[in-house]
Amino acid sequence: MKNKVYKIFCISCLLILGFHSIILSMRKLVYIFLFLSVASLVGCLYHFEHPYFTVPQSGLNWVVIRQLYVTGNRQHIHLRMDGNGMVVVREGTSPLIINSFAHNTDSAHWEDIREHRFQLPPEDVNMIFQNLVNNGLFVKRQKSLFTGSAATNETSFVFVSANIRNKTAGSPDPVTDPELLDALKMTVRQFYHPRPVQRRPLSTQP
Repeated sequence: MKNKVYKIFCISCLLILGFHSIILSMRKLVYIFLFLSVASLVGCLYHFEHPYFTVPQSGLNWVVIRQLYVTGNRQHIHLRMDGNGMVVVREGTSPLIINSFAHNTDSAHWEDIREHRFQLPPEDVNMIFQNLVNNGLFVKRQKSLFTGSAATNETSFVFVSANIRNKTAGSPDPVTDPELLDALKMTVRQFYHPRPVQRRPLSTQP
């Protein structure tokens, strides 16, 4: 009888120790799972949401800046820069400056477009991309309630779209952030030099 009780006691102890080990192992697995989940979440948030990063040199990177004037007889500007060093500047009043996919060929200004191409070292274009990123190109901003020229006191609207390191930026609304706006305008001025207006000579007749 004593032997049976002893065996039952031993078996019970082994079962208790076994269940305890299983519970500890499950807890460890839960802790490991939670740690990996948090680490993955933080890594994903950093990769997708962090707006400031080092721009890798790649021919797949590109930035498009459009500067559209709302006052005066000024030419609209369309600037595209690719990571391979190609820079294309378009100027004019054609609808193609505003929208590259425009199809209203009946517009009186359809053919008013001029194009200039520059081939720069890829590392120079990459420096421009880095400057735009440093000035908040990928910072998410709330939409402004007032986007008209009267609200911004600007004579032109600047739009930007980009794809850098598989991160995209762009909005149908014009850029209003002062730092990014200045950086974009400075970038346009690097490549676009407006032609002086040709004035008619003064008449010498009395």
